[in-house]
Amino acid sequence: MSEGWRNSLRFRLIVGSAVGVILAVLLAGLFIGNLYRVHTTDRFQSELDHHLGELRALIAIDAQGRPRVTQPLSDPQFNLARSGLYWQIDGSGARLRSPSLAGDLSIVPATDDGWKSGRVAREAVRMRSMHTRVAGRPLTLSIASSQQLLDEQVARFHKDLILSMTAVGLLLLAGAAALVRFGLTPVRRLGEDVARLRNGETERLDPHVPSEFMPIVGRFNALLDGQAQLITRARTESGNLAHNLRTPLALIIDEAEQLRLTGNAGASEFLLKRCAVMQRQIDYHLARAAAAGTRGAGTLTEVRPLLAQIVEALQRLHADRKIAVEIAVPAGLRLPCDPGDLAEILSNLIDNAFKWANRRITITGAPDGIEIGDDGPGIPADQREAVLAVGKRLDPDTPGTGLGLAAAADLLRFYGGRLLLRDRDGGGLRAAAHFAP
Repeated sequence: MSEGWRNSLRFRLIVGSAVGVILAVLLAGLFIGNLYRVHTTDRFQSELDHHLGELRALIAIDAQGRPRVTQPLSDPQFNLARSGLYWQIDGSGARLRSPSLAGDLSIVPATDDGWKSGRVAREAVRMRSMHTRVAGRPLTLSIASSQQLLDEQVARFHKDLILSMTAVGLLLLAGAAALVRFGLTPVRRLGEDVARLRNGETERLDPHVPSEFMPIVGRFNALLDGQAQLITRARTESGNLAHNLRTPLALIIDEAEQLRLTGNAGASEFLLKRCAVMQRQIDYHLARAAAAGTRGAGTLTEVRPLLAQIVEALQRLHADRKIAVEIAVPAGLRLPCDPGDLAEILSNLIDNAFKWANRRITITGAPDGIEIGDDGPGIPADQREAVLAVGKRLDPDTPGTGLGLAAAADLLRFYGGRLLLRDRDGGGLRAAAHFAP
């Protein structure tokens, strides 16, 4: 059994209910079976008492002073040999026996009037003896019945009882399972609410839950509110930082251009290069800050509409290259990423493919991510880690900042994913953006 099932609340409740039901059914079966045996034995003995009274009423004393039974008893079993139902009369120098005591069978009379267990030959019987007088003559009347008759009746009942209690137990187990399912419905709904929250379909958990879950839901919603405030503050601070850094940077760039106009080209070139490095670092770290603010917001973004816009824009930008783009992305594919961040990742990867492709770019999609392939020169395996560093460029003559792959890889890391660079069949590069499930 898996660890998940052992830790399942549903599993624990079902097992606990099953153990309770089984114990209850067993105890009830034992109690009912014993109760039936007691009542059946009492009824059995009452019937024999009735026959004993009937026998007493049918005894008469003849002229010689010997007892006789004036007519057969009402139960025909007394007239069948070895039927299991017997009577016997002892006294006045005579012994009378029922026809069922065939041959040399006889009952050994008891010394008292209580019910006893005895034997008739090898047969176990339930018997009772009555010491009485008829016409002044002392007589001992004995009545006996085979214990097997009682045991068979109880055994038949036990068989029916087992079947009945099994059916009742199965119904109770089914009812317990249904009750557990009904009782855990709020838990399932809470899980669905969390899934909608993760997918960005809602911003808070539904507070209308059973009272036992209200404290958890209330605290979780308070945590979400606090997280939303932190995200808003982070984005505001990022925007303020961008403004505070870019404004003086623009002034420095302008001053460097003025130096060039005054003939100080060396100093101007030095400042402009340093400004370009600063600009890349600002863009890179602002992208990281923006991604950190959106990570965990639980947004799913549909890929195809966003991808179509990016590809159309980049085809226009690289119209002179005449690159063919093949897109094989399933309709309705959604990835766990903020739309802005996903656009940034795809734009960087596709733009990189446009810069290096010869004639064709392929874009494929799957539930775990997007793969962009190009038929360009590719990247040697020993340099793939280096190109993910900020500002690293394999070919300085190719337009760009060297930020695209690094920014895409960093954004993916914020979403628990990674960027994989592999060789493309037939030559070229495959850049696969994988997202965590």
